Amino acid sequence: MRKGALFLSLILVVALTGCAKDDLRKTYPVTGSLTIDGQPAEAGVLVYLHPKFQEQDKYPIHPKGETDATGAFQITTYNSNDGAPEGSYLITVEFPQRLGLSPHFGGDLFGGAFSNKDANQSKPEFQVTVGPQGATIKLDLKLTPAQRSAFEAAKKKAADGAMQGGFNLKGN
Repeated sequence: MRKGALFLSLILVVALTGCAKDDLRKTYPVTGSLTIDGQPAEAGVLVYLHPKFQEQDKYPIHPKGETDATGAFQITTYNSNDGAPEGSYLITVEFPQRLGLSPHFGGDLFGGAFSNKDANQSKPEFQVTVGPQGATIKLDLKLTPAQRSAFEAAKKKAADGAMQGGFNLKGN
């Protein structure tokens, strides 16, 4: 029993000191809006910020946000909606296909059209610089007719798939 209490105390000390405030970079508010062909994006589209600077942090950063039903989003790095550290970032966007009540995703409903870092590198709309004043991102994703058709088909398939299995998520 005594060894167990000692082990538990050691775990607690490591957990409390493992991620000291000094290890985290200061963040600044980053908000944005996402539209698809001029229309607000649906809830659940993920917006990622990839640092264009050399990270030397103890804990690498992975700022991201998720759109609400109006296409608005706030970036989170460490704590909910805290923004991102100062620096230049490359933006990628994914619309993960939800699989019913599962916490897992079934792919990008955009088919990877906006998640390719190399392709986004040359597009100014996929660049943002965060400074002490924060940053605002406005993205209007343009879908080609083929992408629009594939996107609508993927959304329909995802919606139809929600009815399969043991749950009827549509209430029918």
